[in-house]
Amino acid sequence: MTNVGLTPGGSFDPTKIGPIELPFSEAEYRSRIAKVCEMMRERGIDLLWVTTPDAVCWLHGYFTSWYKANSPMRYPQCYGTAIHAGSGRIIHFDNPTEMPVMTRTSICKDSRWLPDRRAAPNIRFITEQLAKEGWLQGTVGMEFWSYIPNRAISTMFEGAFRAAGCEVVDGSALLRRARRAKSAQEIAYIEKAVEICDIGHKTIQKELRPGITELDLFGAVTHAMMKAGGEFPALIPIFNAAPVIDGVPQQIGHSMASTKVIEAGELLVADLCGVYHRYHGNAMRGFLLGDPPNSLMERYRLAAGVYEVIRAELKAGMTVREVNRRLRRYYDEVGLWSETGGWALGYELGLSLPPDWVGDFYFNLGDDEFLDRVFEDGMVTNFESLFDTALIDTVVWRKDGCRLLSKMPLDLIVVG
Repeated sequence: MTNVGLTPGGSFDPTKIGPIELPFSEAEYRSRIAKVCEMMRERGIDLLWVTTPDAVCWLHGYFTSWYKANSPMRYPQCYGTAIHAGSGRIIHFDNPTEMPVMTRTSICKDSRWLPDRRAAPNIRFITEQLAKEGWLQGTVGMEFWSYIPNRAISTMFEGAFRAAGCEVVDGSALLRRARRAKSAQEIAYIEKAVEICDIGHKTIQKELRPGITELDLFGAVTHAMMKAGGEFPALIPIFNAAPVIDGVPQQIGHSMASTKVIEAGELLVADLCGVYHRYHGNAMRGFLLGDPPNSLMERYRLAAGVYEVIRAELKAGMTVREVNRRLRRYYDEVGLWSETGGWALGYELGLSLPPDWVGDFYFNLGDDEFLDRVFEDGMVTNFESLFDTALIDTVVWRKDGCRLLSKMPLDLIVVG
């Protein structure tokens, strides 16, 4: 197999790139690795094979622009970070083209470069290297819930670990659980991300007008957010205009911005995430281009009232059951709750890479299971109050209460 394309495409001298500035101290990254190792020992996992890009980045800083998620079958993704519970060490395996990225973004001191493009030689290389370290003894955890690698490659890895004499278990939940409560620095980055998100919404207020296309407006919003220090979001956000019929906005689903021309009287729904050091902060607002129907203004007022309940009554330590009960009570009192006419829910936010910013902890006020889970101190979620209303905000959960991060008004925003 040719080695062309398996090294950086040009000169690279790691001694010439200057000081590396990581989002977190090396001590914080090391504490994350130690935390995961402790959880592994509790679960009886000796080696954890980490492949979810978000988790790899959280562990030691590494992230890149191409993860070969849908790559040619002759050039599949075989990268990963191995964590050994007994020694507390990590080894990262990757294509040597990513050597410059690893050098600039990661605290990992032991990177080993794949010798080939094809899966079989690379998986053989990885298992041989791990066996030489004495790490292929006992139980290996894999991330079966990761979209990387694909099923074909994941099956090959599992077979190779089993052939080496290891038991293989699903370790997906361990890493997701480890990332749930955020450090003070992580929360500070999410706060900054929401500030950037608000800049995007203010740009809509300034630039929205009849005749502009969704993409033209989205470009202006993206430029303003990136000029303020924002980064690429982990998914393409909802950013679409739709007519209001008899006071009711027509639904758009999870649509992308398009070349559609925005017309007077339409409602633009903008579900934006600001991003800072890959940490996401989410806020959705609705922007009406023209005179607002009184009924829609009132519906927004009622849907927004739930956020005062969040501020006044909720805090870390509560179960999903208790949170749902209090929020459902509000919606019932104002006459908004319906199993079919809208929804109210939230999901975890934090460090995310494409293709998704939706975190693992998810709750819905219509749930009749998963109700004993607890909102932990330091968790960050969004909360969506969607009853023909475009209202989402970011919530920080602390023992002394909850904070909402966006400074944008929780109203129907009228433009023009």
